[in-house]
Amino acid sequence: MRALLWVAFLMAAPAAAQRIGIVPFTGPNNAAVRNQLVAAICDTADCVSSAKVTTGNKPDWKKAKKEALQFFVLGTVVRKGKASTLTLEVLSKPGPAKLKKAFPLAADGLAAKTLQQAIEALNGAFGGARSPQPAPAEPTPAVPTTKPPPEPTKPATGAAPTPPVRPEPTPPPPPPDTEPEQEPVRKAARRIPFVAIEAGVSLHNRAFSYVQPVTNLRRYGLPFFPLLAVKAELYPLALSRQDLLGGLGIEAGFSFAPWLRSRRETVMDDVYPTSTMRVDAGLAWRLMPVKTLNLSLIPLLGFRYHAFTVAPNSMGTRLDLLPNLAYVGLRAGAGVEVGLLDDLLFVFGRFAVVPVFSSGEIISSAFFPNGSNFGFDAQAGVGVGILKVLQLRASFDFTRYGLAFRTEPTDAFVAQGAVDQYVGATITARFQY
Repeated sequence: MRALLWVAFLMAAPAAAQRIGIVPFTGPNNAAVRNQLVAAICDTADCVSSAKVTTGNKPDWKKAKKEALQFFVLGTVVRKGKASTLTLEVLSKPGPAKLKKAFPLAADGLAAKTLQQAIEALNGAFGGARSPQPAPAEPTPAVPTTKPPPEPTKPATGAAPTPPVRPEPTPPPPPPDTEPEQEPVRKAARRIPFVAIEAGVSLHNRAFSYVQPVTNLRRYGLPFFPLLAVKAELYPLALSRQDLLGGLGIEAGFSFAPWLRSRRETVMDDVYPTSTMRVDAGLAWRLMPVKTLNLSLIPLLGFRYHAFTVAPNSMGTRLDLLPNLAYVGLRAGAGVEVGLLDDLLFVFGRFAVVPVFSSGEIISSAFFPNGSNFGFDAQAGVGVGILKVLQLRASFDFTRYGLAFRTEPTDAFVAQGAVDQYVGATITARFQY
């Protein structure tokens, strides 16, 4: 009996004792399917990074030996018409696979039942499958636990015999469940998107004023003007890998409003065509430090161009004492995005500083020959998941540029500085794949 118990224990050893390398899969939508298996296997097994045991996304047995790797897992996704299958292979040494089995794929990867079957097949190949249970032995006749009824006592002469006492019948045990309870399958790891596109409209307020002006200068205000806004993000490596390098990408944003009009407060029929445009572009690095949580940390580095121009009126006359602005500078910061309630709700935010190198007419010989400009912007918002690849987003936006001037009392314009501020909200639809 002791020998049988030891054999059963050794055959049921868990996969956690194995060192496993999951090679990047091939075929359409391979990264999403691989992430499902990584999330399910690597909770109980010692998974080694594929970069340490592969060369050109192929098993490298020299590296595997150095890392004491015991098994490679390979996967190939094949699509025929609308149907897709995943073929899994397990290699323990060069040559034929220890396991090669195909599983059907649903539209978004492995279904829960199919994923469980795949994990059981892999555990069997790793040596972690449970040993078959022996057939139950012939039932042994039950030994009654109640005392037998007492023998009837001999009655006294002329008395009737006493009947024996029968025990109460024991109710039968309840029937066992026909279907054993299934262990829940852990949710697949979140993925870095390959591309994301946003489009929508913004409603902003602009206020421009001077700090401690000495000479005559014009303030400017434009309440609640609409802009069209578009933004695109691209992570080209995310299709083949979901590691740190997979999060490297580029992003660009563009907003504009060429239809605006400016007027003097005292002369309402004097109209000046007005336009504004902002361009942001640069590098973004989307980091997802927790596999099972849709949390992204996004450092940003790029450039900004932000212009606000008031053109001459129909008579060719400009709005006097008001410079046209064209800010050019760097933009550095970080963003965060979190998916909540099973990705039905999203919370996001960004903050960036903007050192400005060129400011247009305001820091030039036309107004203030010497000066500096430093800005920052912030955004915070929420999104609602409509479809798996579509969100509706609403955000609060704030942008501020602080200008400082170095002047002489004899200059044509004298002021300590200026503040150019934009406050508003943006509503967009975001497509993400």
